[in-house]
Amino acid sequence: MLKPTNASPFVTVVGVIGNTRNDGLRNEPRPVALVPYPLLAPGQRLVAVRSHGDPKALINPLREIVRSMDKEQPLGRPSTIDEALGFQTVQPRFTMVLFSLFAVLGLILAAAGIHSVLSYAVTRRTHEIGVRMALGARRADVLRLVFKAGARLVGPGVGIGLLASLGAARLLGSQIELFRVPAADPLAFLGVILVLGGVAAAACGIPARRAAATDPIKALRYE
Repeated sequence: MLKPTNASPFVTVVGVIGNTRNDGLRNEPRPVALVPYPLLAPGQRLVAVRSHGDPKALINPLREIVRSMDKEQPLGRPSTIDEALGFQTVQPRFTMVLFSLFAVLGLILAAAGIHSVLSYAVTRRTHEIGVRMALGARRADVLRLVFKAGARLVGPGVGIGLLASLGAARLLGSQIELFRVPAADPLAFLGVILVLGGVAAAACGIPARRAAATDPIKALRYE
C-alpha cells in the first residue's frame, strides 16, 4: 500500500453506504472503509466504467486514454461485470446442472421401477382380480386396488426422500443460496412431491387399466 509520509492519523467520515457484496457472491458483506487515493492507495488500480451500450466497445478507447497519460503503464485484462459474476457462478451452475441430470435419471428409474413392480403384481394377482370381479367388484374398485398398491410403494419413498433432501440441502446450502433461493424452500419441496406423485400415478396407470380390463372368466382360468 502507498501512504504519504505526512498523512494525518485522523479522517473525516463523509457518508455511509448500504450493504454491498464485496467478498464474493457466497459471503456476506464485510465492513469496509473507503478512503481517497491520496491518503491510502493500493499498488494496483482498478478502473470501473459504466456504459449504456456494449462495454467491450469502450476497451480500445480506454486503452488509448491510459497510454496517452502514461505509455509505460501496464494494463491488465479488461472484463465486464457479467464476466466477473459468471466466473463466480460457473462452478455452482455446473453442480446444479449435474444434480439436475441425476435427478431426472432417478425420476425415470423410479417410474420404470414402479411400473415394473405393479405390472408384476397385477400379473401375480390376475386370478384374485378375476374372483373379485366375479363377486361384483367394479372397474373403479380394481383401479383403486392397484393405485393403493402403488401408494404403498411411493409413500415411504417420498418420506425418506424428503428427509434425505433436507440433509442434502444443508450440505449444499452455500451453492443453492447463491442463486437467491432458500435451501429449504417449501414450494420447491411441494413441487417435487407433486411431480413424483404425478409420475407415480402415470406409472400405475397402465397396470391399473390392464387389471380393470381383465375378463373375469379368463382370470378365473388363469394359472
